[in-house]
Amino acid sequence: MTYGRNILILSIIFLVGSLALNLIGPIWPIYINSLGASMTELGLVFSISNAVAAVMQIPSGFLSDKYGRRQLHALGTLLAAFPPLMYALVNNWFDLVPWVMLSGFATGIYIPIRWAIIADASSTETMAKVYGWTNISWLIGSTIAPFIGGVAADLLGIRFPFYAYALLIFAVFPLTLLMKETRRKPQSKAIEQKSGNVNFVNGYLFTVVIFSLINIIQGIGIGVTSPVIPVFVEENFLVDYTFIGILYAIGFGVASIIVQIPSSKLSDLFDRRKVMFVTFGASAPFFLLFAYSRNTVELIILMFLSNAILNSSWLAFQTLMMEATPSSKWGLVNGVSATTFWIGLMLGNALSGILWDGWGRYAPFYASAFTIGISAIPPLFLKETRVKAKSLR
Repeated sequence: MTYGRNILILSIIFLVGSLALNLIGPIWPIYINSLGASMTELGLVFSISNAVAAVMQIPSGFLSDKYGRRQLHALGTLLAAFPPLMYALVNNWFDLVPWVMLSGFATGIYIPIRWAIIADASSTETMAKVYGWTNISWLIGSTIAPFIGGVAADLLGIRFPFYAYALLIFAVFPLTLLMKETRRKPQSKAIEQKSGNVNFVNGYLFTVVIFSLINIIQGIGIGVTSPVIPVFVEENFLVDYTFIGILYAIGFGVASIIVQIPSSKLSDLFDRRKVMFVTFGASAPFFLLFAYSRNTVELIILMFLSNAILNSSWLAFQTLMMEATPSSKWGLVNGVSATTFWIGLMLGNALSGILWDGWGRYAPFYASAFTIGISAIPPLFLKETRVKAKSLR
């Protein structure tokens, strides 16, 4: 009952948090640009936030394993409400720096804990499904909020969505206090092997290294275009904020949400390493083709395809990582995973403006397609847990 209650509450937190964050997601780079930032400085703002988040996530995961998840999760959620309020009040891009640092600090606290709570509440057999349904809550927000944020920015001014973001996080914070502690007490190695929750063959540290490598490479691939896509679209197609919201709502939100249930079946039925290999490799070309769109319809279609194919791998990725590591270390492992992804984002964000200013506006998209493509190689070095989990029954 406790775990079911926590998953329900966490799903609501995911939904509201996603609504809040994605209200500003499509307009955030344009807003920074409007405050006088060059493309290189724009990438720097993104990079600073991600750097702080990366630094915090391993300590957060470790502390949640040792002392519990509930209080740290509540603290991170509360702190996340203040930065968007301050974003709306600044007058130049440099004044954003301390607040994006606080945002990264808050994100670094709660991200690994949320994924660990889901793992706490799941069995080997249900983990992929629980991750999938919880992730749908986040993706519903990702689908609805960009459009709402774009319309609000056009009608009420570009600063209005930032106030709404802060209000939503303040409103959802009390729910974090209603959650119960889910941290599992450390079990003996023999017990965990018998339960099938962890595979200790050859140790789990090698597995963590491989997943970390995937995260860094993909973080670079995603981070190198995330600051520049709204600016690229606005300059090349002369669209308003509403269209940019529609682009993200369909190209990311809808694309990600429709693959959740099919991807949970892929994770359960097929070799998870091969699922990752195929989806990583197949999605890569579309990250480049997006930049060569000839009209707004092609922009939406190509963004949709790149994200739908890539996100088909997420449940296989997360489930394999959890099954291959001890449950007593899930907070730490999720912290390491989140940290390495955010390190990749930080590097990609830092490179985005440099590539744009130095090599032209298409350069970030070439870099994105290349790095997403080569991220398909590391999964081949992992060991499949799905087959081994069956053999232990």
